[in-house]
Amino acid sequence: MNAAFITMPARPERQRLPPVAVSLPIAGAFVIAATLWATPFAAFCALLGIVVVALAGLAVLRRLDTAEPGRRAALFALGPCVLFGAGLADLNDALWMAACLMALAAALDRRHILMLLCWGSALGIDPQAMFVAPFFLALLIDRRVPVYRWAVAPLVAAATLAARFAAGWPIGGWACAFFVKADGVQQLSVNAPNIWTIVQVLPLGGVPLSGLALAATIGVSGAYVARISTLRLSGHSLVAAALLASLIMAGLLPHLHPSGVFLADMLVLILALSKRDPASWRIALLVQAGSALGVLADLSGLGGLAILGAGALVTATLWLARSVLKPAANDNPLMARQPART
Repeated sequence: MNAAFITMPARPERQRLPPVAVSLPIAGAFVIAATLWATPFAAFCALLGIVVVALAGLAVLRRLDTAEPGRRAALFALGPCVLFGAGLADLNDALWMAACLMALAAALDRRHILMLLCWGSALGIDPQAMFVAPFFLALLIDRRVPVYRWAVAPLVAAATLAARFAAGWPIGGWACAFFVKADGVQQLSVNAPNIWTIVQVLPLGGVPLSGLALAATIGVSGAYVARISTLRLSGHSLVAAALLASLIMAGLLPHLHPSGVFLADMLVLILALSKRDPASWRIALLVQAGSALGVLADLSGLGGLAILGAGALVTATLWLARSVLKPAANDNPLMARQPART
């Protein structure tokens, strides 16, 4: 009996649908239901944006040697930044986020010219790509990439802007991400889940704080570049450093709206899906919750939700900074670094 049981052929495994076949229809139904008022072309662009961002995230996951990267990348289609941002707005958010992710993939490959090309194109599409500028600057310094090659990014950004202007898109729209006015008054934060959402509800008597916010952003970004440029980043530590830069900029820049956190949404998902440790998932949960609360505050007009989101993002930033900036036991910035690969 036992011998017969052992020699019995195993039951064939049931064929399961791939994750993409589940997540994309769910995201598609959500987007189509939300864009019924718009044209079919708008719905098509929304779905295309979801696919573009998911494919860019897949490229980064593969470079991190993630197990089953296609299965994990399917989760990108259900993230709040994709559903509410790239999915419901237009292709603009999808394209600049995808370009930033491809720049990160090139950085993991140490292909710095390609990295600057991708990031420059992202910057030409949307100024929010500037949120990872401190990261790329620190990486260029750390890897000793010749300074004359740094000009690739601004040149590509200028060329992208010129092409968009020639196509009839106004240059003034490029800066609208940073200067959003409500009722004719420039707000310190427009439902963005950052520290200024909390500050602007305090009884400060109308004290102008925009200058202080910009000074804080410049100062903290400079300190970030100084520290990160002494670290030898690769793999997960490189993605974590990019995420920290995005959170710092989105958390300190004034006059932002909730889309300022969308890139951090993608980066924190990539980090959590590739590392799969409790600390990364805690940070991912905080960032995703903060982003979703900011979007819901913008849609509903309930500013208290943005304040709750700000608390979640500040906590996530502090937790991440403690792990990224903590020097390793063998950390020696004076040691020779690997030559830059272009």
